Amino acid sequence: MVRWSSAVVALVAVALVTAGCSTADETPPPVVAPSSVTNPSASPQALPPTMVSPGDLNGKNVAVVIGTALSVTVPDGTEDQWRGTTDDPTIAEFSAGGSDEGATFRPGFIARKLGTTNATLTGPDGTKSTFTISVVAP
Repeated sequence: MVRWSSAVVALVAVALVTAGCSTADETPPPVVAPSSVTNPSASPQALPPTMVSPGDLNGKNVAVVIGTALSVTVPDGTEDQWRGTTDDPTIAEFSAGGSDEGATFRPGFIARKLGTTNATLTGPDGTKSTFTISVVAP
């Protein structure tokens, strides 16, 4: 019985050792690309900006998700004529509009960190809108 057990152990050991060996003409197993392994629903999604017309800002509290922007829908051709300020640019910072390399950008405010700050938007005719920006979590 001891001889039979030793023979089985030796046979299993030989099978395991040779199973790990391969010859040069064997094809390797297919490699799975990382993009096909990841879960697309788990990846972060870019959130759209908050769009508001200048006339809808005065006296309002506008909630903007952190990492996004408050985009002001100004009349075409006036994008570079609008000015803005915030009391705390670490919370939200004005971003001037204008054209660059054929693309036109609207003026707006970039939501930098959670919090609340007062803001002012001044139009090309000097009209001022004062409002509050609340930067919130997604």
